[in-house]
Amino acid sequence: MMRSAAATLGVVTTTTAGLGVVITVETPALARADVCAEAGADVPLPVEIGPCADVLAQEARWLKAITGGDVATVDQILGPNFKHVNADGQFFDRSSEVAGTERLPFTMNPSDQKVDIAGDSAVIHGVNTLIQDGTVKARERFTDVFVLQNGEWLALSAQETSL
Repeated sequence: MMRSAAATLGVVTTTTAGLGVVITVETPALARADVCAEAGADVPLPVEIGPCADVLAQEARWLKAITGGDVATVDQILGPNFKHVNADGQFFDRSSEVAGTERLPFTMNPSDQKVDIAGDSAVIHGVNTLIQDGTVKARERFTDVFVLQNGEWLALSAQETSL
């Protein structure tokens, strides 16, 4: 079995060859964190399972929805009091964020992610590389805050700073 992550497409492609048959399955890629810890206690948490994996999966789903112009998914991920300050210093509340969702000509590729979990809250710090037509368009450091409600991680706040 061969497995390759295609972050710009937001999928993991798994190819199995055997008995003259090649099967390719694409599943959503989970952006991996470099570090995940219980906030305050500074106790490392596993990245592959549990709350860290869950919040990172929601982060990856959100980035894919943003660039794909998927208004319904963005609407589903944002908490009721969501706030966003972009790299240009513009402020968006939940309604303006959802209303401004449209297909974008670039992909967002997270890296250097550090996750802190504090009970039902999670903070992800990382770097997003925006790629368009194979060229790096921008790099932004980001902080995203999530809250766990009814078993689902909802985005509470987002902020980017240009690098």
